[in-house]
Amino acid sequence: MAEYYFDIETCSRTAHPDFNNDPIIAITYQQIDSRTGQAIDKLNILKSWESSEEEILRKFHPIFNLQDKWKFIPIGCNLSFDFVSLICRWKKIGIETTVRNLFTEHPYIDIQPILVIFNRGSFKDCSLQKFAGKQHSGSKIIEWYDKSEYQEIQSYIEDETEKFLRLYRFLVQRLPNLWDEFAKGCGIIV
Repeated sequence: MAEYYFDIETCSRTAHPDFNNDPIIAITYQQIDSRTGQAIDKLNILKSWESSEEEILRKFHPIFNLQDKWKFIPIGCNLSFDFVSLICRWKKIGIETTVRNLFTEHPYIDIQPILVIFNRGSFKDCSLQKFAGKQHSGSKIIEWYDKSEYQEIQSYIEDETEKFLRLYRFLVQRLPNLWDEFAKGCGIIV
């Protein structure tokens, strides 16, 4: 199995995502050990400003490898956004996939529900900025993109990756112990 931290950045000009029109400007992935949360390979950032959206989408498609679901297991936060973006943007360039491929047939680990629990059940303000301490929200991306401040976008991506992995390492180290405590207290395990 190959687990990867995975995230995309889009350039949205509206208050709500418009998956058919918001281009994907960066695709980030890094192989990690899902049991420790440690990076085991370099950070990869496919950047549309160095080529095009179509080129990064075409380059990433075989990496994601929908035919062999165990070759790329995405680990991230709010992966439904990333998956829907990929489906819509791939479709725009003639690469067909289905919601079923990504959401039910392909394994993935999404920590968004854990953040909702951290937030005492509230979805409002439930973000990596709040719970992982990343520097900026994604809303800054459009500003940087419009000003061709691509190094700012790259720095944002690197910070987000670092902060996500720090939180993920904490979760994989601590959550199994919480389960053991619960299971022993309920008599599920002895």
